[in-house]
Amino acid sequence: MAGKLTAPILLVGTPIHQADLAYATRFSAPDPVVFFRKGRHAFLVVNRMEIARARKTVDQITVFSPEDLHLKPEERHRYAGWAMGLLRKLRIRKVRVASDFPLGVAHYLETNGCRVVLDESPLFPERSVKSVREIRSITFAQQAAVAGLAAAEKAIRTARADRRGILILDRKPLTSERVRKLIHTALLDFDCVGTETIVAGGRSSADPHQVGHGPLHTGEPIVIDIFPRHIPSGYWGDITRTMWHGTPSPTLIRMYDAVRAAQLTVLHQVRPGVRTRTLHQEAVRVLAEHGFVTRTVNGRAEGFIHGTGHGVGLEIHEAPALGGGSDRLKTGQVITVEPGLYYPNIGGVRIEDTVQVTRKGCKILAEYPYFRATSSRK
Repeated sequence: MAGKLTAPILLVGTPIHQADLAYATRFSAPDPVVFFRKGRHAFLVVNRMEIARARKTVDQITVFSPEDLHLKPEERHRYAGWAMGLLRKLRIRKVRVASDFPLGVAHYLETNGCRVVLDESPLFPERSVKSVREIRSITFAQQAAVAGLAAAEKAIRTARADRRGILILDRKPLTSERVRKLIHTALLDFDCVGTETIVAGGRSSADPHQVGHGPLHTGEPIVIDIFPRHIPSGYWGDITRTMWHGTPSPTLIRMYDAVRAAQLTVLHQVRPGVRTRTLHQEAVRVLAEHGFVTRTVNGRAEGFIHGTGHGVGLEIHEAPALGGGSDRLKTGQVITVEPGLYYPNIGGVRIEDTVQVTRKGCKILAEYPYFRATSSRK
């Protein structure tokens, strides 16, 4: 499975789970399909139930069913067989595949005389620059995320704290689970779905990907990270705010102000041509100037422990990454800007917006206020 990366592209998988397939075909299906492209010519194999819909949906792609390929009996109900049948029909002897290509399919192809070339680089690097239609879909998902934030904020603001500091809403503890359900309900009104939505309160918010569980408490940080997927288009949004009920500690306020300053600095520097690592270094610099230096304590990293952002599209995390890489931003890319600080004994603060890289800077796709406390915004 090695060789020069000049062969045509082969994809085998499920479009709703594989971004490259969704991008290449613009076809959504719950079952696996086979896609092949050589130059300007593209082909798609779908099961018999999907053939009519696929031919109406896809553009400039020749669509086959397995029955069109004159498969061997043992190939008719195997996706490896579909792929081999298509390549046999087109007289193709070598294909290029991505690093996550199914091993069983690759083995079957090579056993039957087709050379499989592994390409570690993106098969569709053009995915990182979004079209007007793609940006519209991401913006819609981002607007859904904003609606989710509003639902969460309303619940937190409306709640009262009992003598133990636990937030109470409608005579019941306000938990991460309750707030998450409110967010997911709001997303559904936009034909969006939320998965692993983060509502992490107190010390659990010091883990950037901790979804959060149990009662929320007054005076503690509540990191809310919403990344909905727009069901009709498959595109994602991503937004984070840190809010709290009551009066936060002076340390928490300092953390919040430092993170917001870092985010503003990076947002002002986003433009075509800037290196992604430069943006990350700027976030690190601003946080350090505010007294927050990343370090390891008792074997655990604390401070700014992740990258400054990532691309958003058919995947929630895609190119470009705003970290240590040397990529340069391009007009039309959609990225997040999300510095954060995390301390096990305090909790975390993260602020995130999704922006479009424009010719002269960037545009926030859906705005939402920034908080210093639940009783005030700035």
